[in-house]
Amino acid sequence: MTFEIGVPNALWVCLTLAIGAIAALLLGWMRGQKSGISPKRLLLCTALLPVLTAFFSHLCYCLVCVAEVAYSQTIGYWFAFWQNGQMMYGGILGAAIALALAGGKERFRLMDAYAPSAALMIAFARIAEGFHGQGYGEYWYEEPGFFCRFPFMAYDPYYESWAWSLFMAGAVIALVLFAVLITRRPAFAGDHMLTLLGLYASAQVVLESLRRDEFLRWGFVRAEELLSAVVILAVLILYWVRSGKARSVSKAVCTALFVTMVVFCLLLEFATEGRIPFLVFLDVWHCYALMAAACAVNAACVLWMRRLSIRRKGDCKNEKNCFPSADAAYACRLRRG
Repeated sequence: MTFEIGVPNALWVCLTLAIGAIAALLLGWMRGQKSGISPKRLLLCTALLPVLTAFFSHLCYCLVCVAEVAYSQTIGYWFAFWQNGQMMYGGILGAAIALALAGGKERFRLMDAYAPSAALMIAFARIAEGFHGQGYGEYWYEEPGFFCRFPFMAYDPYYESWAWSLFMAGAVIALVLFAVLITRRPAFAGDHMLTLLGLYASAQVVLESLRRDEFLRWGFVRAEELLSAVVILAVLILYWVRSGKARSVSKAVCTALFVTMVVFCLLLEFATEGRIPFLVFLDVWHCYALMAAACAVNAACVLWMRRLSIRRKGDCKNEKNCFPSADAAYACRLRRG
């Protein structure tokens, strides 16, 4: 069992994904039962999740690489989700659709129950990416040192060099989020899923920028880096809508800060290639350090907007509740579960 750049290990890829899927589904079932979700809905969710996650993961990959796929593959390849070619955000989209279909009116509670499972599955998927020979960053051009070993780096047998193992960084971040979600109760219906999406997408911005493998792109635009920013924006908007009209100045400041950090990351992306005149004094690693700091600020914006969206007494005097259940009723239901 080894992680080597450019050397796919199909057996370990399949085993890792299978173990991750089984563990995630079992955990989601147990948490769903604890939350009081009916066994019928949990059974439907267990049936839909693997199929729709794999299908949309492959379909979104085909949509991103539409020119290449249309030229080299038949129409049947678009629906052959067991074939190579997956996209993380496509899988997340498929999982969200499966949870929404299975959950019905309880879809937000179901999403909260399966949020730690989603984080766990992302971690296993990132490790599987390493077994596939992908998920690496810059090569190490100096004399081999302490970091030239797993889990910090992966070995490239063709170039006989080491490169940073970004797939492990993504897996560790997902596991940290898993630990946080599994030990905390959601403040309202949908809280855990929004928190997971917002925080993981914040980290993905810089991780996708660091990749030097066969990452997905539209021209010079890194597809998953762009989609990460879109996901963060969507999470902020949902938190904003949920909170109603209360604390609008703070929410506006939070959103403006997020937009500023996105623009800053975009400038740093071009600055790594020396294409921004007023940032030429920064070397590549300084650019990435600043980008990581900007992504940390974006994660803080997600947590700040989440805090603003938790309704307090007096916030909703003249408003209807934005989510299916009030915070107090939802918290009471969780305690009884």
